[in-house]
Amino acid sequence: MKKLLKDYQSWISDNKYIYEHLATHQSILYNRFQPVYEVLSFLYEESNSNEDSFNEDIEKIFQVGLEYLNMQFVTCKIYLEKNFNNDFHDFLHYDRVIAYLLFIEDLRYELLEKKIKFNQEELDELSDYLESIIIKKQPIQENLSLYVDARISKTIKTENYHFTGIIDIFVEIADTLGIDFFEEQEYILGKDLENE
Repeated sequence: MKKLLKDYQSWISDNKYIYEHLATHQSILYNRFQPVYEVLSFLYEESNSNEDSFNEDIEKIFQVGLEYLNMQFVTCKIYLEKNFNNDFHDFLHYDRVIAYLLFIEDLRYELLEKKIKFNQEELDELSDYLESIIIKKQPIQENLSLYVDARISKTIKTENYHFTGIIDIFVEIADTLGIDFFEEQEYILGKDLENE
């Protein structure tokens, strides 16, 4: 477990800047990574106070989460460098498209892992289409979500299939650990304004 914790520290020092920028700009990618990041952060803090509390299950969660975040961030960094010349604001303009590409890779992995029949060509065409939007810096259509959903539904042959990706699993883990992603905001009511 000590090696995993050291790997996590290295990952944080290499990626905290990007993660914080995604948060500051309220990027859809931040929302995507947040469940995994928050669980790892929580478990890391727990390890500092009581390393003996780590069992094999917790170690596996930590390992899977760290590998997943690392692969996702490597992909984002490649897009940032290769397609946007490290211009973070330009990159953020296409964060929704990048999030779809990451989702498609998650979906592809799960379908192959669970040996579920799917139309590989359809999924490849969708990925190519999304890639072309980024490469050509095309405008992002308002109905892109509907388009992606429709193409994905044509991909999967099984009608009763429900995709549960790593993000979903980490949302459940976070819930079990009592981690709340959404900070409660204070609202000022009309009566309160009178007292101001």
